[in-house]
Amino acid sequence: MSTRDRLDLIAVKVERAREHIRTLEAEVRSYLSSTPYVIGTKRDPESRRLIYFLVSVQPTPHRVSAILGDTIHNLRSALDHLAYQLVWVGTGKAPSSHVYFPIADDRPRYVEQRRHQMKGALPPAIAAVDALNPYKGGNDQLWRLHKLNNVDKHRVLITAGSAFQSVNVGAHLSREMQKQIASSPLASKFAEFPALDLFIKPADRMFPLKQGDELFIDGPDAVPNEKLQFRFEVAFGEQGVVFGEPIIETLASMVALVEGIVPTFEAHLG
Repeated sequence: MSTRDRLDLIAVKVERAREHIRTLEAEVRSYLSSTPYVIGTKRDPESRRLIYFLVSVQPTPHRVSAILGDTIHNLRSALDHLAYQLVWVGTGKAPSSHVYFPIADDRPRYVEQRRHQMKGALPPAIAAVDALNPYKGGNDQLWRLHKLNNVDKHRVLITAGSAFQSVNVGAHLSREMQKQIASSPLASKFAEFPALDLFIKPADRMFPLKQGDELFIDGPDAVPNEKLQFRFEVAFGEQGVVFGEPIIETLASMVALVEGIVPTFEAHLG
């Protein structure tokens, strides 16, 4: 088998992960377009400030979590296929025992796992794997990929939920500016203040979003503004691994990571 053949076999797994991400994007769009968040207003009885809050939040569909797991599994498998090919090259025959790309919770455990999981690989290939520091505290992104894959294998579904992405305060600012213009002695000389788009990210993403969460607090005696826009996104909900980070962007960075790693082993696959 040629080096190119080996690389192509590994690339199939990465491309499959990309296909899953495209499916996942469509699934998330469908969920977000189904109006899963109902926003209402209330007034603080003491300050009279107007508060926009979540009346209700629909749970993230289980299908989203299932596709998440499929994506993670294919990326992790691509690395395991890489390890398999490295051992094959080192021993001169297809491995008959279990071979895995070693990723661990710390360096000592990594060294121990590597000894068993890549037995037979040539020293230069082992050194190339060592250089990646595939353990927590060395390469945390690889470690997170590994842990998420374990979650999916042993608990069925990876947890996902909703996070507060941004609020478009442009409509709010436009209305306030229009009030200022209307109260000016020169109001007749000014046209209506144009509509604005100004999305700002909240300091607190409030992950996971729940009924009653307060999204935006307006001024005292403010009138509800129907044009005020809120944006939400689906995020990972795995405590201690990936918590509150958007699923699409996080998965895309993991694909880029694996795609960047595989070609660096080309010299060890011939």
